[in-house]
This record gives sequence, structure tokens and C-alpha cells, in this order.
Amino acid sequence: MVKSFSDMGVCGELISALKKQNITVPTKVQEMTYSKFIEKKDLCVKSETGSGKTLAYLLPVFSLTDTSLRAAQTIIITPTHELSSQVFKQAELLIKNSGMEVRAGLFIGGANFDRQVENIKKNKPHIIIGSAGRILDLIKKKKLSVHHVKTIVLDEADRLTDDLNFEAIRDVIKCTLKERQIVLFSASVDEESCKNISDLLKDCEFLSVFENNKIPESIKHYYIKCEWREKIDVLKKILHAEKPKKTIVFLNNPMKIDVTVDKLKYSGFKAAGLYGIAADNQRKNSLQNFKFGDISILVSGDLGARGLDIKDVTHIINLDLPEDPVFYLHRAGRAGRQNKDGIVISLITAYEKKWINKYEKAFNIKFEEKKMAFGHLSDINEKPKIKKPIKNVKMSKNIGEKIAKKK
Repeated sequence: MVKSFSDMGVCGELISALKKQNITVPTKVQEMTYSKFIEKKDLCVKSETGSGKTLAYLLPVFSLTDTSLRAAQTIIITPTHELSSQVFKQAELLIKNSGMEVRAGLFIGGANFDRQVENIKKNKPHIIIGSAGRILDLIKKKKLSVHHVKTIVLDEADRLTDDLNFEAIRDVIKCTLKERQIVLFSASVDEESCKNISDLLKDCEFLSVFENNKIPESIKHYYIKCEWREKIDVLKKILHAEKPKKTIVFLNNPMKIDVTVDKLKYSGFKAAGLYGIAADNQRKNSLQNFKFGDISILVSGDLGARGLDIKDVTHIINLDLPEDPVFYLHRAGRAGRQNKDGIVISLITAYEKKWINKYEKAFNIKFEEKKMAFGHLSDINEKPKIKKPIKNVKMSKNIGEKIAKKK
């Protein structure tokens, strides 16, 4: 029998926060790891894509945080800036919806170093989320104190502990307390993945969690190649050609929702935005208008659309591709509800093609490349039908004389 969050020992504030995201039942990985995490055991968790790994570690991290202590207590490291940003957004949402006085900070390379230092001084984040290189740089320059860090989470641990990354990871870990907890999460992590840092783990427990996270076969997956600057125009062409009853358009950056909605409205489409941190009445109005057909297009980020169950959503269009396949799983699942047909169309640049390959492997699905041509969604190799020109018909002499007489 599946436990509730309450049965697991999750506090009321976090349970309330999860309900605001329409999350009421824990996944298997969340259920199996929470108590062991709280007991501060070293864990190596193998759980397939889409199983809810981010909340599996954020919930116990929040529960273990001592909010009276104005210091970093947990470090969460991911292999990419995009994934760090996604984890940070989820942490921010938990903070906002729970009302807990937990503070989180995002620290990734490429961002302004001085601003990140100012963030540490001003906000004193309890949870440090980011890339190993930037976090290590902050520690070495004595801008980030890790004397109170007792928990380190490695997300996508198989990538973080490979030969290219493990040195930076080891250096970060060695800067923290000896009595620390190390927790590794990944879809493919195993004992072999942990060998590089095995000397830093103490009685590590390996957990393998499998769940049924499949995308319905009734959903088709297409992608269209285009440049960044062309994406909005291609989106409009798709909407004109397909004329879907209800469409959800996904972006990675919620800050771009308003701009996208305005551009669609300017072109005559009925659209509204859905925001993860929107006021309840604003979110409710957008959903109600979408549900009852007053608008046909909902533009959203991943957190805004989490858990939506709206009938007759036939099309999902990705203006951006999420790096973490779990978000593609959630996006695709908004279409084709109740075994109805659905279409997911991803607009991608050449760089983003690698994520298509990742999704195919993660979910055992097949993408078809399409193009917008001849006023409809076409196969990539489809050629225009050329109409044969009408040959000039010579008018017979008799017909010409008859016409002349009539005149």
C-alpha cells in the first residue's frame, strides 16, 4: 500500500506546499528514500527517469534544515547549469508554498560571480544548488563557508563521478565536515559509478527503485528543426495549420511567458499564461478559461503545468526542450488523456537534437522529423505537388466564326 506524505513523516507545511502543485501521493522513490535520508545515511539511489527524484531529496533536505542557523547546511550538485536551475526553481516553489524560512541559492558558472557572493552575504542560503566548479571556486576564495554542511546530494551521479568530473566533486566533498552525509541519485548510477568516491562513503546503502513511467502509445512525437529566432513564427504556422482545440506551449524560462502570450495575441490567437508562482486567482482564471474554451492556447513553464488534467488537450508544443527527461514525460502526459490521441511537437535547434536522442532512450519512444510546408505539417522528405500547366488550346476556325457572329 502506498504511503501518504503524512505517513512518511513529512511536515504539514511541505504537504500543503505539495498540494498547491497538485502532488498528493508520493512516488515509490520518495517513499523508499525519505526515512533513510532523514536518518542521515549515505545512499546511492538508482531510479528511472520521471520517478520524482528531485523531490525525493528536496523534501528530506528541507526537513533536516535548521532555519535558526544562518549558514549553508546542504550542497546539491548537478552536472549542468540547466538542471541546477530546474532544481532551484523547485526549491523556490517549495519555499513559497510552504512558508518555511528555508533559503536556497543558485551558484553556477557563467553567472556574475560578484552577485553570487553578494547573495551569500545577504541571504545566507541554507541550501547551495549549482555546479561543482563554481561552488568549489566560491569555497576556495573563502566566499562560501561550508563548516556547517552535513549533507551533499549528487544529482545524475553517474555523470558527476565520471573521470571528467570526479576531481571537482571530491574537492568539494573534502572541504566539508568528515561526518557528512552523501546521497547519490541517478537513473543509471551503480556501485561502479561510485568507485571514484567510494573512500568518502560510509556504509553506503544501494537502492534500486523501478516504477511504471511510460508515455502512452497514443501520443505521437515530432520535432522540427529551426533557428532560435524562428521558433515563434514556426509556432504560429503550426497553430494555423493544425487548428488544435486545446494546446499547451512549454518554455523553460517562465520570464518569457508574457512575451510569448503577447506575440500570440497580436497574431489573433486566444492565449493566456500559466505561472508556477502566480497568484491563486490568476492561475485559476487561466485554467478556467482554458478548460471552458475561452482560450485555446496555454503558455506555461514546467512547474506551472505540473499535475494538470484537462480534457481535449490534443497538442503539446515545446518551444524549449527540458534537459531532464522527467519534464518531457510530464509535458507529454498533458496531451492524449484517457487514451485519446495526442501530438507533441518540439521546435529544436541543431544543438538541442541531443535531447531528442535522450528522450528516445529514456522512454523507448520514436520521434519523427517534420517540417512546416505547403500550409501543413509535412514529412521531412515530402515534395510539393506540382500541377501540370494547362496547355494552350487553339480555337478552331469554326468556333471563332460562331463567336464573332454572336458579337
